[in-house]
Amino acid sequence: MDFVSPAKGERILDVCCGTGVFTHMIASRAGLNGQVIGVDLCKSALEIARSQPSGFPPKFLKADAESLPFNSSSFDKCLIVFGLHHMVRQVRHKTLTEVHRTLIPTASLFVVEYNLPDRIMAKLAAKTLVKLDKSKEAYDMLLNYGLLVDMEQVGFSIKRREFIYKGAVQLIEAGKKQVGA
Repeated sequence: MDFVSPAKGERILDVCCGTGVFTHMIASRAGLNGQVIGVDLCKSALEIARSQPSGFPPKFLKADAESLPFNSSSFDKCLIVFGLHHMVRQVRHKTLTEVHRTLIPTASLFVVEYNLPDRIMAKLAAKTLVKLDKSKEAYDMLLNYGLLVDMEQVGFSIKRREFIYKGAVQLIEAGKKQVGA
């Protein structure tokens, strides 16, 4: 949460929110004047998300990340935590395009995803972790560094990138590229 640093009154979108753990934490920081919405395709995960007690309840919607049901420039921030690696490249690209559309020009996208570390043992551990995920898409994205390429292709520029768990997980903050910059 500190990496995303949600502030009071912000409009924040959590894409692929699952059971809403992060969505609820974000909502508590955005407060009553904020607007926090979590979207996911999984109805049962959204039911769990909606059932969690919360002082500042976020909204949860069943929505396809490839076609978000929001106007352009609707959000100050967007968060995607371990959601992109499940998508084939074409779907991931469309999802990032949709997120880009829904963010205001000065907004940030925050992504938490797998990363391929430089050190041999950490690299082996990361590859094993992703293989255990049983997702061919995750493994391909990891080996080809596809996430950063996709983000830049749809109009994001990487502002900040931090690594945790010996480099096996990356925290990315990206902003919309400014026209003429």
